[in-house]
Amino acid sequence: MTNGIPTTQHRVFYGWWIVATAALFHAMSGAAFGFTFGQYLLRIEHQFGWSKFAISGAFSASQLTVGVLSPAHGWLLDQFSPRAVCTVGILLFGLGFMLLPLANSFLAFFAVIMVISIGLNLAGWLSLASVITRWFRRKRAFALGLSATGFGFGGVLSMIVAWSIVTHGWHATSFGTGIAVIVIGLPLSYMLSFYPEKHGLLPDGVRLLPQATLVGMPLGTDGSKDFTASEAVRDRTFWYLSLGHGIALISVSAIVVHLVPHLVEDYGWSETSAQAMLMLVTITSLIGQAGGGFISDRFDKARLAGICMLGYALAMLLLSFATGGFTIVLPLVLHGLIWGTHGPLVMAINGDYYGRRHFGQIIGYSNVIVMSGPLIGPTFAGAMDDIFGNYRGAFLLIGIIVGISSMFFFAAHQPSVPERLRARAHARAEARLC
Repeated sequence: MTNGIPTTQHRVFYGWWIVATAALFHAMSGAAFGFTFGQYLLRIEHQFGWSKFAISGAFSASQLTVGVLSPAHGWLLDQFSPRAVCTVGILLFGLGFMLLPLANSFLAFFAVIMVISIGLNLAGWLSLASVITRWFRRKRAFALGLSATGFGFGGVLSMIVAWSIVTHGWHATSFGTGIAVIVIGLPLSYMLSFYPEKHGLLPDGVRLLPQATLVGMPLGTDGSKDFTASEAVRDRTFWYLSLGHGIALISVSAIVVHLVPHLVEDYGWSETSAQAMLMLVTITSLIGQAGGGFISDRFDKARLAGICMLGYALAMLLLSFATGGFTIVLPLVLHGLIWGTHGPLVMAINGDYYGRRHFGQIIGYSNVIVMSGPLIGPTFAGAMDDIFGNYRGAFLLIGIIVGISSMFFFAAHQPSVPERLRARAHARAEARLC
């Protein structure tokens, strides 16, 4: 620092350590649950005779519950330490897996899936993206993309979980997963710190002036537009982004939950081979997460998100007409690339449009809409398979719907600054002139 002018720090910016921590969280959650639910679905269906609609419906209903609770989740993130929120999430996530082998009725299974999903989300994407959004501004999309590479590594690690399910059974694997989640997750949660200002920094690693601290610069204020949740909800673009992201997740959740059963039952693949193909999706998502984040910081993010929706649509349409071999691999690779690019992109758009200070609450309200995607996708695909004996019709219809919904992102635009913020900026300009 020289003469009260912000200077960048020479040490590694702590925000990058938070990005690495978030990536580890995503790898753990993806391997434990996100990318192995299809394996559990096959085993539980075989043991209890429940339909795919019922099993995937439990997963979808848990996502609906998470969506309904998202405003409260967002409020907690804006009011309390992310360490506390993620610690509670890790404990619930791990405990749910330890209880899953004891669920011998559908009602008990449903309740345990609820516990797992609530824990996963408290220590998952909303919490971690909120932290990263507060630590980065210029490199926000890139940082979110790097953190999301953890999902790709989670896909690789899911092969270990899949092998364990086949070799040792789903009961032992689930209990062991619960222990691993708690042992690994609790130390990681202590790495999370919500605002760089508490460390004498501004976003992207710029050091905060002592003078700025003395005048009481609010946490989360960086000169960007800090909308309140109510102001964001009244903006039309908020609804475009939420609806577009939710419909995108119809495609993502259908693939994550039903790809393994689709390849096993419709094409005769082994469970481990099918899981390896899901791993391929997550590995290709790594390219989208890192490369897409880099590109997104340099171009119009909303237009890129609209292009991603068209990519999802093309992948689902190709998969619905696939006959085997390359015709299966191609759409799944495309889907992985788009998935890796799209998720961090939407979070970055919200941060760019509505600011950092109330980001948790804003995304919490958005999630009420967004989580309809994981509700609809797996349930719809499972029901279509139960009725028609395959997933082709489900993938075809999902592709058409997602493609049409690209218009939401193409219609999104930078919102106007609320009158409250315009008045504040005018008062500050007059004070400087005086």
